[in-house]
Amino acid sequence: MVTEIELKYSLLENNELAPVKQIKATICQLLAEHNLVFVQQDMQLSNHYFDTPSLTLRQQKIALRTRGTKCQGKEQRFEQTIKTSGSVIAGLHQRPEYNVDIEDGKPILALFPAKLWRPDSDIKQLQQEVMELFSTHFTRYTWLVTLEHAIVEIALDCGEIACQGHANKPRIYEIELELVSGDTQALFVLTKLLFSQLALRPGQLTKAARGYALYHESISAGPNLENNAVMDDTIVEPIALTMIDFSQDSSLDSAFNQGIEYALTQLQLGVDSYVDAPSLTKLGKISELLALLRQGFWLFNELFTEQKSADEKLPGEHLSLAPQALRSELSYFIRTIHWVDNARYIQALTNKQSSSQKAASVNQELITKLQLAQQRYPDEAQVLALLHSERFNNLQLDLLSLLLESKAAKMVKTQQSVSLFEFAAKHLSNSTKLLTDELAKLQKPQQLSSTELYLTAHSLLIRSLLTTSWFSCLFAEPQSNMVKRFSMPWLDIKQGISELQSLQLLQQQLVQLPKPEIKLLAWLTNKSENLITALDQSRAKALTMQPYWP
Repeated sequence: MVTEIELKYSLLENNELAPVKQIKATICQLLAEHNLVFVQQDMQLSNHYFDTPSLTLRQQKIALRTRGTKCQGKEQRFEQTIKTSGSVIAGLHQRPEYNVDIEDGKPILALFPAKLWRPDSDIKQLQQEVMELFSTHFTRYTWLVTLEHAIVEIALDCGEIACQGHANKPRIYEIELELVSGDTQALFVLTKLLFSQLALRPGQLTKAARGYALYHESISAGPNLENNAVMDDTIVEPIALTMIDFSQDSSLDSAFNQGIEYALTQLQLGVDSYVDAPSLTKLGKISELLALLRQGFWLFNELFTEQKSADEKLPGEHLSLAPQALRSELSYFIRTIHWVDNARYIQALTNKQSSSQKAASVNQELITKLQLAQQRYPDEAQVLALLHSERFNNLQLDLLSLLLESKAAKMVKTQQSVSLFEFAAKHLSNSTKLLTDELAKLQKPQQLSSTELYLTAHSLLIRSLLTTSWFSCLFAEPQSNMVKRFSMPWLDIKQGISELQSLQLLQQQLVQLPKPEIKLLAWLTNKSENLITALDQSRAKALTMQPYWP
């Protein structure tokens, strides 16, 4: 048995794909420029994945594969592999695997160690029942790189996934970096080199996971969630309802790590979903997940020790960014795509089916102005370039490094006497008090209008909801209904403020028209007044809600 440790990345696919020859040349040049010794090889791989019709192996978290490998000038060789359950963190895959040489592409289960199977397994019966579910066929270009403290294989895979009964053949276009021997830090060193020249994004789904999803599509109307298919309904779920899951007896550092890992995983799945079918809604979700990650650094800020300096790091060790620097990087990307909210408002206003447009009788000149405003925002190609950029990839790799390296994530031990339960209650109380104090100003004469005060409170509201996302799981059972009841009026206020922002955008465009639009102005005034009334009602209800935490 060996434990496979590798980083997986998908290459950005444009209408005009970079020729494989060009990517190969880029990798060779990068390695040569850094005086790294490597051996390059090309091979053809044909992989066939097996299971029973009832997915007996899948239920036992076992993946069975046979592989035929053909290298130039050599005879094709075959092996069968079983991979058992492992872990995936931000594109880093670690899974135990068992390899056995065989004569052809047909699996022989009896050749595997008996300890792999459940005690009650009937291997002969399994052998009779297993059938091929799907296959992958690709060319693998490898670079076996020797570093000072490790050997790493870089693999560029180009091919397709196939499943009988399914016309669709998803493309395989990815890079894997596998640790052959030595320190895992070597993976980070080489990966950062690739970021500098290649448009990549972390890969959460393996070829096998994508193949299982394709298999389920072939036998049903749609993909099966149990097989890790990425579903839009999951990606676009409102972040205010997201619940990071950890138990009350978790330590503070454990809770932080679990929360960052969860949010980072969801972020990468969100990027995959956007790449598959770009939309402003999905980009908005990416922005929210970045905010959820940043909130974790704010919440746990006082627990971090100072990170060691570059002079203190070990030879060949990857030095991740300090927590404060990571938070700053997250803020940079949140600001970079902050325009997505306004873009969504404009999209709704210019939609011919928009209820706002119908109710307001928005004229064509205003629609034209809004559409021109929309064109000033980055297009899909620019967003894709950002999501595959070196800086965005480095941020995710540094977050992964923070999770993996105990020294980088080390927290003050004296603070560990505070329980997670007390820690969460304190932050929930503080964030709610700041928000309620701000909204209470609406009950007193102020220089600012109600609209301005609500918009000012928006950032405090978002932060409060993000704190709920981090800690509400601690109080969810048996009081889950209390959490929902407490959050509902705040969610209503969040939605109302979003509508206020939309109306403000419309008003800004309205004043630029050459002729006054009396009907539109009257509708806008009436709509704003009604919205403020509804917000006041939600605010009154929210301020009377009793906290669900002690």
